[in-house]
Amino acid sequence: MWTLKDLLSFILTILAGLSAVAHEGHQPLPTRGVQLDSWRGYLVLSAQARDAIGLESEEVTVGDVGSEMVAYAETVAPWNAKAFGSAQISGRIAKLLVRPGDTVNEGQVLAEMSSRELESVRLSYLQAKKELSLNRQLLESLKPAAQQGAVPVQRLTEIETAYQQSENDLEISRLRASLLGLDISQFDSDRSSNIVHRVRSPISGRIIHSDLAEGKYVEAFEHLFDIVNTDEVWIRIQILEKDIRRVAIGQPIEFLLSDSKSIIESKIDRIDASLDPEGQVCWAWASISRSSVIPGLVGTVKIRTSIESNRLSIPLQSVHSDGLQSYIFVEQSSTKQASEYQKRNVKLGQRFGQGKNDKKKRIEIVEGDVYPGDRVVVRGGHELSSLFFLGVLKLSDADRQRLGIRTATVSHQMTADTLNVPAVATLPPEARAIVSSQLPGTIHSHYLTPGQRIQRGDLLMEIASPEFQSLQLDLLRTNLDANLFQQRASRLEQVSSDVFSKRVVLETLNRAEQLKQREESIKRELVFLGLSDREIERIVKERKLHSVLPIRAAIDGFLVRWDGTLGETVIANQSLAEIQKIDKIWIEAYVPVQNMQIFTASNRGQAAVLSNPTTKFPVTISRLGPIVSPATRTQRIWLTPDSLPQDFSLRDTMQLSVALTIGEKKSALAVPGEAVLRDGLHAFVFVQRGDGYIDRRRVTLGRSDSEWTEVLQGVHVGEEVIVSGGRELQTAFASLR
Repeated sequence: MWTLKDLLSFILTILAGLSAVAHEGHQPLPTRGVQLDSWRGYLVLSAQARDAIGLESEEVTVGDVGSEMVAYAETVAPWNAKAFGSAQISGRIAKLLVRPGDTVNEGQVLAEMSSRELESVRLSYLQAKKELSLNRQLLESLKPAAQQGAVPVQRLTEIETAYQQSENDLEISRLRASLLGLDISQFDSDRSSNIVHRVRSPISGRIIHSDLAEGKYVEAFEHLFDIVNTDEVWIRIQILEKDIRRVAIGQPIEFLLSDSKSIIESKIDRIDASLDPEGQVCWAWASISRSSVIPGLVGTVKIRTSIESNRLSIPLQSVHSDGLQSYIFVEQSSTKQASEYQKRNVKLGQRFGQGKNDKKKRIEIVEGDVYPGDRVVVRGGHELSSLFFLGVLKLSDADRQRLGIRTATVSHQMTADTLNVPAVATLPPEARAIVSSQLPGTIHSHYLTPGQRIQRGDLLMEIASPEFQSLQLDLLRTNLDANLFQQRASRLEQVSSDVFSKRVVLETLNRAEQLKQREESIKRELVFLGLSDREIERIVKERKLHSVLPIRAAIDGFLVRWDGTLGETVIANQSLAEIQKIDKIWIEAYVPVQNMQIFTASNRGQAAVLSNPTTKFPVTISRLGPIVSPATRTQRIWLTPDSLPQDFSLRDTMQLSVALTIGEKKSALAVPGEAVLRDGLHAFVFVQRGDGYIDRRRVTLGRSDSEWTEVLQGVHVGEEVIVSGGRELQTAFASLR
């Protein structure tokens, strides 16, 4: 046992070697004025030594702490806050009413267009109206003569049919004009005036782009104006796959902009249900309403994953570690002549103080001889740490509990070789639905938000489509004509007596039947496009036409993708969004063809998530692929999870590794797979000795399955190996001096 004199002599020898070299940012350590009791952790510094090191201390406090993570983020316009202004017809710009930078309201007229199509609509209406007036006059003049028998009833029936036909034509003209937003009264009041089509803003916002000029010719549904509303902006946060389980709706965030020092506070209000296939990340979303925040800004987000009150915390820069233990220096006393410090071991938590300055960050203390009001060293602690050495690797009971140390006994176990193959989570075909419009047009409106839960049949969006409008007009015209011919046939049957009249009756009935068949065919088309039977009946009976085509969800699930913009022109069957039903996910893997003969549709294995290797779960082969890939010489297999860890869910495209058992199990000396660690090309384990010390031993491995690993050399039966906390011990082992 050393005496205090011998210990001080040893310390002064060390300090003499250190005095010539200053620690980064500090003066050299003094060679005098230092008293050390390394066994008790006490250190006394004279005022000269204390000032030379530049020691500073802060108080231990009680307050709010929280665990946090940092992620990249950017601001984007909400999906319903960006739009294109477009026209429904082709024509020339007659008048421009707004310029880039102008603020507009929803429905406000942005431009007026002249078009030959508008003149065609007006001409059809005026001609139908004139034809109706003429047929009314003929009918009124023939009725008295028909009653006296001077005019054949068949002739009267023809005039009545013509009158009803002109009524139908006029009704169709009215509906066609209304679908284009035209005022019918303008046709009657001033037939010489120019008819214009008004381009209106689909949202309130600001014009950010337009390259129009008066007199310019534009095509139907061409994008004429770009409009954005910045009253609310979304913060899109990039969450790595390994961190998904730490993020939840409602967690507070702090968004630090790269171009400024301002911090924006918000909360996560939406999380995507799937991974981005390009970057293998998940997007979380928050909202902010601030005039200075516009789309296109980038920065980092600090996410508070948990918050607790009344927790003991210390400055983060006061914490030091020798690889095995975390410790701090507590100021016991301080006078003008000298200061006394004590090294105290502490157990740190995973949560930090709520301070916004990282240089002043505080960390929670879970265990340790530290109390509110104590002062801990925040500057100069590295110099004090150099006086203490970790000589052996021996754990106390408190250290074992803090590191979560668990051991297992080396024994003979039944082990087998395993085949590790890369795998990916994928969806069955029936669990994925692509949202698209079966007709071309523009996106008139949508009701979608990131990560939205969707029920089958929910209205997702509406498409303004001329083809859809024409199809409805065709249905209505066909229905009116069918009814007209049916009525005419009934009248002719009542008055027909000769062969000629009967032939006319049969021809009229046949025409009515053809029109009815066409009507039913158009109805089936509309059902196929997404209209319900009730909506179709309203078109026929109430003359209620739909100005937009509704697009509905085909399955239950979550929205995982949206690629559209309000006012955007889309082609038929263009993919706009995707819905996934994530409650049942397959695992897809490729096995070398030479190994396939040993697998059947009931073999079991264990899957591990690449982003979180400790997350493992059992799987079973459910089906085998029927062919071999000529490029990779592998065969595809599909596996299903038997069970999943709590609070974990598979996501489409998630990367996995699957260990499949091959060969027969045999008895061998083995340790749990978690006990084996690697250092470069070598494998080793930590062995817990009976005297409390820990050895690091290199081992030679044999077979390995999902649970056990055979050890050919390095350990013996009955020895205790560490299966949990080994990585922390490896850090401590590197600190031994």
